[in-house]
Parts: sequence; structure tokens; C-alpha cells
Amino acid sequence: MPMEPADLPIVDVDVPATWPRSLADLVGELADDARYTDHAPEYYQDLDLLSYEGTVLAHLEGHLVRARHHTRLLEHEKDAIRAQGLRLLNAQLVNDRLDQAHMLGCLTDAEHERLRSVNETVPGQRGWGRREDQVCLTLSAAPQTHHVDGIHRLLTYWGGEAIYWQHCEGSPALAAKLRSLGVPSVVTALLDLATPVPEGHNVFPSVVHVFVGKALGHEPADADVLYRSPIPPQRIESIVSPGDQAYDRFPHLPRG
Repeated sequence: MPMEPADLPIVDVDVPATWPRSLADLVGELADDARYTDHAPEYYQDLDLLSYEGTVLAHLEGHLVRARHHTRLLEHEKDAIRAQGLRLLNAQLVNDRLDQAHMLGCLTDAEHERLRSVNETVPGQRGWGRREDQVCLTLSAAPQTHHVDGIHRLLTYWGGEAIYWQHCEGSPALAAKLRSLGVPSVVTALLDLATPVPEGHNVFPSVVHVFVGKALGHEPADADVLYRSPIPPQRIESIVSPGDQAYDRFPHLPRG
């Protein structure tokens, strides 16, 4: 079923033809400056560019930026994303996913209880880094083209880091179950990076670094986006899994 099209022009960091002219001009100048100093393209993250981040975001006003969320989904979860969009990670979302999987017979009573009591949203169980109140994405399709361990794990274990992180190494039986659930899925979403939100979206290394890295010809240039707003269904562009041409064109991605 086709999804509702976006009502704003779409920018893809991998496709310079989609970049607004004002942004392309600025990025071209910054890339030329880096070339003038013989800065190696693969070290684009080391460039002193953060002072330009606000300007780049201003050039993106009135545009949506394409990004990818890598995960593993049961079929009903794909339907939920198409209907509801991508929700912010929190205990309610984690428990909803676990309860639905249990109700459908995908998890035993013991597995359900264990995963509900030990996950990254349970007070006292949280590991390093923040995972709640955000959606995690990548700006570029580069991780799908180049072998990147981070997204491979996301595509291999069901539930996302909040659910699998504490079990994929030390609980072999539970890890095997999480590998058996769902299918690898890439959710392509359209983000509004220019409109401020209370906490602010976190992009690393930065939006400007990714654009300049691409302009320098470094294809793997990418950034992780911690998006601090729910993504509505009309801004879900596609969900693809093994068997879909848009997924299978990346041979390094997990198939099972």
C-alpha cells in the first residue's frame, strides 16, 4: 500500500542533486577550503565546521531530510509503524512490544517476564548512554553499503538495543530467540531537522560534517541522528526487508 507522500521537498545527503542551492554552495566552499589545506576526505569528521551547523540547518528549513532506522520487526509492527509512525523509545513502547509478542506466542511466559524486568528502560538496569525519548537513525545509506557492525546487530536481534542489549552476549538461549523473531527491516523516514525542539536533536558528528564529507567524495560519510520527536506516519517513506528490491540491493545486510 503506497504511503502518504511528503508535502515538502526532500533532501538526501547521498544525492547532491536534492540539496538546496544555497546549501550546496556553502558546502562546496567548505569542501574547497578543506582541499586547499590537503585535508584527507576520510578524516572529514576532524574538520573545524561546527560553527556552520546553525547555518546549514537554516538552509534546510522548509525541507525534509531522508534518514534510515535499522531494526528487526514482526509483521504487525510494520503495520503499526505505517499506521502510527515511529514512536519515541520509552518503557511504554518496550512493554507494548513485549506484551504483543507474548500474546502472539512469540515469547514464552518466562522470556516475556525476563525481558520486561531486564531492559534498558527499567530503573537500575540501564547501561551506558541514553536511549529513551528518542528515535535513532542514520543520515546516509552508507551503513547499508559498507559493512558496519552497529547496524548489523540492530538488524539481527529483535527489539532494538533497549531490549536486546543486556541479553545478546550473556544469555545464549534468549539471544537465539531474539535472533529468530521478526525480519531485518530498514525504515526510511523524513526528518524535520530545522525546526527547534525543547531538548534539541543530537546529530553526530554533525549535519554539516556529513554534507562536506560527501562533497569531498568520501562515500561512507554519515551521522547518527538521535531524533527527539515522534515521526508521524505521513513521514514514513518506506519499510523494506529481505525480498524487497530496495533491501536486496545491499548484499552485506543480514538476510535471515
